[in-house]
Amino acid sequence: MYLSSTSSSNSNHSSHSSHSSNAGNAGNFSNQQFFEMPEMSDLSKTYFADFDERTEIAAKTPTRMGSYQFTVVPFQAAKGMLMQVERHGQRIISAHLPAMFTRGELLSASMRVRDTEYLLVAANSASKMLASGKRWLGIFRADGKNVYANVFDQQVMQIQPNQDGISMAFLNGDRMRIKL
Repeated sequence: MYLSSTSSSNSNHSSHSSHSSNAGNAGNFSNQQFFEMPEMSDLSKTYFADFDERTEIAAKTPTRMGSYQFTVVPFQAAKGMLMQVERHGQRIISAHLPAMFTRGELLSASMRVRDTEYLLVAANSASKMLASGKRWLGIFRADGKNVYANVFDQQVMQIQPNQDGISMAFLNGDRMRIKL
């Protein structure tokens, strides 16, 4: 696996920046572009929008996506949720989700890279404030082996599949690529 990232705030090339500078146009509002903050429900619709197979996982109700079945139940011992994933009737993943994610959105998508199937699971914290929420992303092989997992303080706006992995776009304009 290979990780790379770019930051629009560190780039001097306009092709890497996803926002325009309006320095010198301080009084001219007609030329300025403003970014409208998306609602949380809109975020779940766009998060994995470019994946052919994707779903929103419901808590306490089994959810299917192709050959996968997701079950999320309260896990009182650790004050969180327990996410279990089965594939073809066999449990492949049993993961604890911290309390901050218990009332948030849980999303999943799958993709193939070089004849290997990958399952992506993303958890959004329950914070109604997009800027203060956290995001967790886990990438697993179809047999359940954990390939990547991380909690992001930056707000992930969209994850897109590409030929050799995924690209992630963050609210602040940063981008990150994960090669699988």
